[in-house]
Amino acid sequence: MTYPELLRIRSFRNLWLGQAISQMGDAFYYVAFMFMVQKFTGSIAMVGYVGACEAIPYLFFSLYGGVVADRIDRRKIMLWSDLLSAFALCLLGLLVWTLGKPPIWSLMATPFFLSSVRSFFMPAKNAALPSLVPIEALLPANAFSAMTQNFVPMISLSLSAGTLSLIYTKSPLLFLISAVVLNSLSFFLSAVFVTKLPVMKADRGDGSHPHPWVDLKEGIRYIRSRHVLVVFLCVQTGVSLAISPFFVAYIAANNRWFGGRPQTLAICELVFFVGMVVGSLVVGKLKFDKPGKGFIYGAAAVGLTVLAMAFSRIFTVFLFWNLAAGLLVPTIDIPVRVWVQATVPDGFRGRVNSVMTMIQAGAMPIGLCFGGLLVDKAGISFAFFAMGGCMAIAALAGLVDRDFRRLEMPS
Repeated sequence: MTYPELLRIRSFRNLWLGQAISQMGDAFYYVAFMFMVQKFTGSIAMVGYVGACEAIPYLFFSLYGGVVADRIDRRKIMLWSDLLSAFALCLLGLLVWTLGKPPIWSLMATPFFLSSVRSFFMPAKNAALPSLVPIEALLPANAFSAMTQNFVPMISLSLSAGTLSLIYTKSPLLFLISAVVLNSLSFFLSAVFVTKLPVMKADRGDGSHPHPWVDLKEGIRYIRSRHVLVVFLCVQTGVSLAISPFFVAYIAANNRWFGGRPQTLAICELVFFVGMVVGSLVVGKLKFDKPGKGFIYGAAAVGLTVLAMAFSRIFTVFLFWNLAAGLLVPTIDIPVRVWVQATVPDGFRGRVNSVMTMIQAGAMPIGLCFGGLLVDKAGISFAFFAMGGCMAIAALAGLVDRDFRRLEMPS
């Protein structure tokens, strides 16, 4: 199925539009927020602590988010997630406007709350996609969603490198408020499109239980019953732990190697998203018969690009490795995600996706808490070298399991 044909599916188009708008706001907000955390506190370690507050909720709530996604209408979960996120950002904007400088607790509480809400949104969204498109369209649908997820931030970062940077030169405070308000509006607009989606309750058959705790145990039992799924989750954990301090090192490199301006940070992110856009479109057109091998070799290759950043103090060279990493990332994520959507029964899909989300995001607190210390004690170059090398080793460990490396995509 071609991408224009996908967009003719009304439900998929509404989900896609809502996410495109929301992701545009996220790109404005995230770079601006983390940049200003360092400026307000004067501590690169604080960037790691704030990032940890953003990631910790996935450890607390992701599993229950998957249970909820398998019990109630997934559309309602996404709608309330968008609305609560919008209101939380409105409160942050009001706080910054009133006090003139955000207190430390607000810099930690806001990302904690947003991620708490998102830990319910993500399993619902990923579990809902097979209800909106035919099974043969899952690969292009995931690829197109991933492309949009990166193309929209690419536009946002282009604007932030220009428009928001001009605002920053006039008033750093207004710079942060602008990013927060834009993201809040994007969540409200996303909610409008979510209301147009059909009801999407999981097909549980006769597997529905009166208590969520029973559902949680059943989900864990299902995952343990599939050896290949367990191996994938273990490899994913190793890869996620290895790369988790990346954004701390990213900001440190921008400050110490490239002048510390928001423009250079936005350009680095922009180039990475260009690679992600192109890579996603290419993956959507290819046929991945071996998603396990795609994950292993793709993650190992991304690790090598991160390792190369350790020796890239020239800005253009650093941008080249950002581009290469962006091109390779879709080969890791998209085929395996499609394999999960195609092979996991609808009644378990939310819980399996929640475990994947928990691992990807839940590894972040460990890396982010120690990322600032690693950069301060060992240096930026060592941080990139260690992350890239460990990521490649963790990915290649997947070759040890024969079933995982021979994993085949269902026809």
